[in-house]
Parts: sequence; C-alpha cells; structure tokens
Amino acid sequence: MTGGKLLVAFVCLFVAWVALTGSLDIQELAVGAIVAALVALLSHELLFKRPMREKFGAKRWGYALAYVPAYIWAEIKAHAGVIYRILHPRMPIKPGIVEVPTDLRTDFGITGLADSITMTPGTLSVEVQEEKPRLFVHWIDVKAVEPEQTKAAIAKPFERFLTKVFG
Repeated sequence: MTGGKLLVAFVCLFVAWVALTGSLDIQELAVGAIVAALVALLSHELLFKRPMREKFGAKRWGYALAYVPAYIWAEIKAHAGVIYRILHPRMPIKPGIVEVPTDLRTDFGITGLADSITMTPGTLSVEVQEEKPRLFVHWIDVKAVEPEQTKAAIAKPFERFLTKVFG
C-alpha cells in the first residue's frame, strides 16, 4: 500500500507543479518530476495518515475548492483595508497582539489557519498553542480583544472551510 500512497502523492505534486508553472516545456516537466518525486518520497506517509478514501472524498475536495474564492475575497478586503490606512492622512492604526481561539484540532488545520491569517495583509500569526488550540495574532487595527470576538473577526472566514477540509 505504501507504493500506492507514494504514487498518489507524486501525481498530485506533479500536477500541482504543472498547474503552478503553467509550462509544458520538457525541462520544466523534468524538473517538476524530480522535485515531485523527492517531495513525495519524503512526505507521502504524512499525507496519508487516514484512509485514502477519506482523504480524497468529494465533500472534502468541494470545501477545499470553495475555500479558494472565500480566501481571495478575504485577501481583497484586507488589502483594501491596508491601502486605506496607508493613504489616510492620519494612518488610523491600533496595532496589538490578540488571542484567537480555534475549533481546529489537526496540525494541518491549525497550520492552514495560521498561514491563511499570516498571508492576509494586516494580520500575522506570531504564536500557536496546541494544548488549548489558539493562535496569537498581531493585528494592525485591533477592533476587539475578547477571544470570541477576535475569532469571529479574524479566524471565522477561514475556519468554516478548514474545519471541513482538515477536520
């Protein structure tokens, strides 16, 4: 079964390589195949801790695909907010570090949330605590300090999808 996991990991990584490079040049494909093979060799066991059927279920993929436009929308709103602050004569910011609890329990889910928050302008995940899953986030314009309010403002747009994708 390990060979099957390795092959699926390789194919997924190689397809991602081709999609991200957008090139069908033989040199690009060769480099992509080598990189995909190395990464698959190193990580295929991590990718398949649960049964394959559960990992590649249609519902999970549906939520992953739905996450893309939701993430892009969050990015657009965050970029607009940061641009507003930059262009405003008084630069209205109120920076601070806030606690953001999460319902996510898996390492992949918590990492996905932390990465999504960090990639969104105006927020930066600075610490993750696993024993009581929560993140500490630097927020450019603190609007709330209560954990449930910060969760609603920062994590909720991402968490509703990531919970379905990563459990």
